[in-house]
Amino acid sequence: MVAGSTATALQSLDCFHCGEPVPGNSEFTALIDGEQRPMCCPGCQAVANLIAGSGMSVFYQQRTAFNERPSGSEQDDTFAIYNDTSMAQTFCSIGDDGTTRAQLLLGGITCAACTWLIESTLMRIEGVSFASVNLHQSRLDVRFSTEKIRPSELFEAIAALGYTPRPFHSNARREQLQQEYKKDLRRLAVAGIGMMQVGMFAIALHAGSIQGIALQYQSLLRWVSLLVASFVVLFSAKPFFITAWRHLKQRTLVMDMPVALAIGIAWLASVWATVRNTGDVYFDSIVMFTFFLLLARFIERRIRERSLQSWIDTEAGLPDAVEVKRGDQWHTLPRKQLVGGEQVLVLPGRVIPIDATVFSGSSAVREDAFNGEYFPRTVNAGDSVFAGTVNTEGLLELTAAGSYLQTRLNALQRSLDSSKHKKPRLAQLADRVASWFVAAILVITVVTAITWLQIDPSRALWVSLSVLVISCPCALALATPAALASSANALRKLGVIVHGDNALATLASCNRAVFDKTGTLTRGRLSLARIVTSPDTTQDEANSIAQALQQYSNHPIAAAFTQTQQLPTLKAVEVVSGAGIEGSDGTLRYRVGSERFCREIAPELEAMPEGEFHWIALCATDRPMAWFGLQDEEREEAGPLIRQLHRAGMQVEMATGDSSGQAKQLASQLAFNDVHTGMNPQDKLSLVQKRQSQGDVVVMVGDGLNDAPVLGVANASFAVATATDLARSQADFIVNEDDLALVGTTLTHARKCRRVIRQNLVWALGYNLCALPLAATGSVPPWAAALGMSFSSLLVVLNSLRLQRQGAA
Repeated sequence: MVAGSTATALQSLDCFHCGEPVPGNSEFTALIDGEQRPMCCPGCQAVANLIAGSGMSVFYQQRTAFNERPSGSEQDDTFAIYNDTSMAQTFCSIGDDGTTRAQLLLGGITCAACTWLIESTLMRIEGVSFASVNLHQSRLDVRFSTEKIRPSELFEAIAALGYTPRPFHSNARREQLQQEYKKDLRRLAVAGIGMMQVGMFAIALHAGSIQGIALQYQSLLRWVSLLVASFVVLFSAKPFFITAWRHLKQRTLVMDMPVALAIGIAWLASVWATVRNTGDVYFDSIVMFTFFLLLARFIERRIRERSLQSWIDTEAGLPDAVEVKRGDQWHTLPRKQLVGGEQVLVLPGRVIPIDATVFSGSSAVREDAFNGEYFPRTVNAGDSVFAGTVNTEGLLELTAAGSYLQTRLNALQRSLDSSKHKKPRLAQLADRVASWFVAAILVITVVTAITWLQIDPSRALWVSLSVLVISCPCALALATPAALASSANALRKLGVIVHGDNALATLASCNRAVFDKTGTLTRGRLSLARIVTSPDTTQDEANSIAQALQQYSNHPIAAAFTQTQQLPTLKAVEVVSGAGIEGSDGTLRYRVGSERFCREIAPELEAMPEGEFHWIALCATDRPMAWFGLQDEEREEAGPLIRQLHRAGMQVEMATGDSSGQAKQLASQLAFNDVHTGMNPQDKLSLVQKRQSQGDVVVMVGDGLNDAPVLGVANASFAVATATDLARSQADFIVNEDDLALVGTTLTHARKCRRVIRQNLVWALGYNLCALPLAATGSVPPWAAALGMSFSSLLVVLNSLRLQRQGAA
């Protein structure tokens, strides 16, 4: 049903969801697109709220008929709506292998252990062939067979683990980030305030233990501390218990297990001591422990989410409305309604909305989004054009090849997603190691408790608690993320944004670098480098005529001709697509453009050799006038950077879509080990995969949409300042400043970060090996164990903060 029909439904008080009459006494409504819509029953209300809450209100604008009214059984099935074909199409697509691919937004995931739990659970379900969680975007990519499993069953399986699944949409993700930020901030604030309050009471209690304190005051301080600490444990420390229990049900151990046990046992023991008015209480250690752990996680998540904000959907660059021919008339329609075979009109300067064939017209199309090169391709009737490219010159009438889901641009996005899944999963490895470490701690704690029950039962609980607390692997857990977070923050101040949990660690191990040329090693814009004139023409004369012609063009070459003097007046100027520009001063005709175009009126024009420059000609009627040599300006920092990489022991290659001699000349000038020209995105991808199969750890540096797939599959990757949005979203490092030297700075900093991580790990493991025997022999009371654990974690954080003070020096 279209918008007009929907309005009619509202006027007659029909249900906005199913179209059936709304009973007179019904008070059911749903907020959709900022308006309260009438609903006939709780079932329609629940389904409508689910659709609107998932960020998919546009579903109601695009549907062609009312939905079926939910039955009683469906009302109990929260996710049944996603089995509807129209709904499924908003987040599902059919892959080349015939399986259904879906993207879901997950609420409640916090670490790599969560991703492992979700992936392993889904992969055990019959019909699911692939499942991968992107932790940064909280996105699940899953492939499944609709013959064996329905979409709603995937949602149910994820919800059963304690996570909140929704169809993935950018707006929904942003809303989720805001909600999670507020929730984390509230937990941290409560823990901080509680730590200050309980800390003051603890000082009074410790002083009273030394100097003496009346029993009624001691009891009062303990009970007040119990109330404050209990609220902190139940509210702020709740995520530790939820995560530990969730993974324990799946028979896995994570870092939060000893954390939850330490907090829980210390709290229970302190409650027992308070109620019995005997022994020691450790409420101050509990809330301090909770606060510092939450603070570390809060900072780490904020850094991760800040990186996420630069992620932009590829489709967002396409126009929302297009001119489509229906009958003999042109109509403005939503792009998503386009189907194969329809006629589409694209004006000069507009983005082409769909893969298509030119039906009529001629123009030049900029395809640098795909091939990285700034020279447009001339297209005429019968030629193919692609969504996301730019029509630069003439009016084009196109015949659509299919919907957006069938475009080359969408295929590129899918290849990017699959490229990301091929990256090493270091976080999963860390969790597996941590699982064994946690298991060992728990075994040692149990053995200690049994031993002390034989030696001195009154001390068994407190000695065991000391072992659990002092050996808590918080320092080990912070060793890597604290250093990575400090390095990422330092690099951000220098103008480099770090994406990915393992980007810095991987970069430090790279032994081969692959560079794009245009826009990466060069500025990505043409400049006039040389003018060769005929004997009867001066440079000023040739330059002024060329500028007078180029001012009528929006071709990238025109930008190289900047106005420096008063220009002659030319008439009857015509831009010839893919050839050049022609004009007249009333006496002579002038042409500037390709050799063939100019030779038509000046047969004596001599060709210029291929090499350092891209040449365009200028001629008058029956007379060649000049050749203009254009070149893409090399970045001055490119040479020093390549020399720095060589000194660091790296092999350096160039992989570019430029097939001219300029690429080889630049590679020779900068002393590259190898150069590959005329490469398309798949060629670059194959090159990097070949190097990886040979044992190399590869870092890729690029800037264009054509570089995005290889940026995703490389072990580490950089997108330089001029990079497209898609390239930036796939790179591990984004150089925001227009300074290629920051690539070398980041490499240096990554290797220093690796050294700090090793220092942190040595300290964390050494501390546990030394402190554990002391705690097990009863030499360390629980309060000292808590201080030792906190000091160990603090030392790791302080050592990591050195990376910020040093910057990248």
